Amino acid sequence: MASFEFMSIIICILMYFALSPIYAMVDFNQYYNPLWGQNHITYLNQSTEVQLLLDQSGGAGFKSKTQYNSGLFTLRIKMSDKKTDGMITAFYLISDDQEARVNHDELDFEFIGTQGKLQTNIFANDMGGREQVFQLPFDPSEDFHTYQILYTPQRIVFFVDNIPIRTFENNTNRGINFPIKSLWSEASLWISDAVGWAGSVEWGYAPFIVSFQDFNISGCPAGSDCLPSTDFSPWTRHKLDTKNLNLMRNFRKKYMTYDYCRSEENKNRYPECA
Repeated sequence: MASFEFMSIIICILMYFALSPIYAMVDFNQYYNPLWGQNHITYLNQSTEVQLLLDQSGGAGFKSKTQYNSGLFTLRIKMSDKKTDGMITAFYLISDDQEARVNHDELDFEFIGTQGKLQTNIFANDMGGREQVFQLPFDPSEDFHTYQILYTPQRIVFFVDNIPIRTFENNTNRGINFPIKSLWSEASLWISDAVGWAGSVEWGYAPFIVSFQDFNISGCPAGSDCLPSTDFSPWTRHKLDTKNLNLMRNFRKKYMTYDYCRSEENKNRYPECA
């Protein structure tokens, strides 16, 4: 019993450091592989920094080496300093059946353009549509900022610079869909075809370069022996304390510009909005 309590304390300490502003120089190759656009990927500083490039011929992306049933997924991102709309920088978790748009799981950070418009979205065995949009209170091109997704059987939390900005609880007992599949961690840089959503790219400023660091993944790989009820119990039961709940409320009050639940149509479509 004492041994289990000791291990629980150690895991909690590790969780604390994972969610604190300590930036590890993690080698890209430890957790990720190129996904597409290899000629638009540059590796710097012994692969502890990766740059994705977007020009008129296309963009690039990378993908985790394995899937995860739960975990904390971190990337530090520095946006292109060339101001434009139309390009999407995405950091997301996604299931294998991503081509079946009606029934896949996905958790998204999506930068729309380069000027601090950040969209989050959640797909839970469906077509998503749970967008919440924020205008970040800083210029994301001036320095690296930390973006994290916590994915557990109990809840999902999105963090920006260690501030929770969105949480989604598992309320399947109320008929609310919740992601349950093993997910890949991916990042990509691409052009949106939906001009009405993302705007148009200013190609006169191309190429656009987005930089990534801290490729840390702390989680439970699919097919492994780490079960939520044992090894990762402190992890999967991680809840926001009063301080973090207040930080989240303040951030959302100041910087959230769109919430899908404010739509009258969505109040009928999504049980969590009722």
